[in-house]
Amino acid sequence: MLESITITNQNKLSNSYPLDIGSLIECMIFYGKTTIIADYSILDQLFHYFGGDKLLRLLKEEYLHIVYIESAVGIFTNLENNIEYHRIVGITSDNHKFQDKLRDICIATPRSLGSARRFAQKLEKHIHVCKHNSLILEGATKSILNQQYLDSSAHIILKELAPNILNNTEFLFKAHQSSIGIEIETNIDFKKINQFTNKEHHLTPATILTHIVGLEAELYFASSYFSELSCSILSEQLAINKIDYLFAKSKKNREQLKNFKQNILINANCIREAANSDAIDLDYLFIFLKKARRLKEIFLSLPPNSDLLKSFYDELTRDTPFQTLPFKILKFVFFTGLGIVASNLISDNITAQVITTTSISAFDAFIINKLVSKWNPNQFITKDIKKLIIEK
Repeated sequence: MLESITITNQNKLSNSYPLDIGSLIECMIFYGKTTIIADYSILDQLFHYFGGDKLLRLLKEEYLHIVYIESAVGIFTNLENNIEYHRIVGITSDNHKFQDKLRDICIATPRSLGSARRFAQKLEKHIHVCKHNSLILEGATKSILNQQYLDSSAHIILKELAPNILNNTEFLFKAHQSSIGIEIETNIDFKKINQFTNKEHHLTPATILTHIVGLEAELYFASSYFSELSCSILSEQLAINKIDYLFAKSKKNREQLKNFKQNILINANCIREAANSDAIDLDYLFIFLKKARRLKEIFLSLPPNSDLLKSFYDELTRDTPFQTLPFKILKFVFFTGLGIVASNLISDNITAQVITTTSISAFDAFIINKLVSKWNPNQFITKDIKKLIIEK
């Protein structure tokens, strides 16, 4: 318990006081390890609050650990044909090297030039320096292009930075990927919002994207050190939103997949059980995975709130006489070769007359139609899975 904590910028609206020093001191008292992810402004605040000698002692005695990030991540916006295109970028500069910045901080104190440089050399031995990992940029891009997550994040950011400005009208903030960047489609009147916000911190679409990118970096460093995270209130809200979104999405997809397997497979867990009992044909597995790509293409193309089983049924009956039949009629039909075994076909509102009016020849035509196609979802379920599993 209370093994470690990672502290990032806790006040992103202030360049002079990015840290809550009181919170930092409490962390050093109660946590086994306290790590600060620092940039120039954070390092400068620490140096001026504690003084050089005391800061060095905190580092030497390992009450405090500092990781200086010698790079930045942000949003580069380019205007083409009066349209803004945004790119997530990592930035490094020879003018912002750690050693140079640390010496600048030390020289600004009441020390002689030579003494300040020598002290900077002592201090830098106890500060770890690194740059942003490319994984942060990749993760941020995926987050921004996830419309459901972007929408909820944009709500949180605007509510925090411009409280009481947004009304109850429909909120639109969509990201569209193009070859030259990410275009934002929005109905938000940023000019109007900026009339009521801090003049030094104008809000733009890029502002929203920047906070999402910043969160990715903060979560990356906290997970790298396997520690708790102390950050700004806004980043905390965004982090909770992201975790909630991921777990809610995971839970819903598990339920959808469970329902799909229960209705399509004879034994819903047959693949898992076969694998755990060493009954999978590993040579055939590669063939099976290749065939499964078509099924995954269907799933990947579905909107977040789609019904997985219904979508599979739509694919199964596309361009057949049964395309217009209600989903509940054919929901539990299983095909074996060119013969049909109907199970649980009749529901409370469907009479046996429905079955008798559905001719066997029509079913045969349907199956033949699917068998000559490039990918047959029915064959994949009933035949390919049987080849994958070794009968003992």
